[in-house]
Amino acid sequence: MAADPPHPRAGCSRRLLLQRAGCGALGALGVIARNATAQSKVSKQVVAYQDHPDGSKRCDRCAQFEPPNACKMVQGPVSPEGSCRLFVLMRQQTSAPAH
Repeated sequence: MAADPPHPRAGCSRRLLLQRAGCGALGALGVIARNATAQSKVSKQVVAYQDHPDGSKRCDRCAQFEPPNACKMVQGPVSPEGSCRLFVLMRQQTSAPAH
């Protein structure tokens, strides 16, 4: 009687398979997280950024503006006097009435 040929997965245990799958998943999550961070801001071209106001719309009056020259939504430095399509008027802080 002839011996059965070795099983093709004889050197691959379930533990080894799960370890390799786990390492691959962690690596993929790292790449996804990096891409999400990089893609959280859009280019100036996409939002039609300009370095001058559009009427009363100015970066320094926008809720997305981060002084002195950054934006939460747009890549790269922006001018406080600039403007783009993402303009959202900053809410004015109201003071509480005096008693």
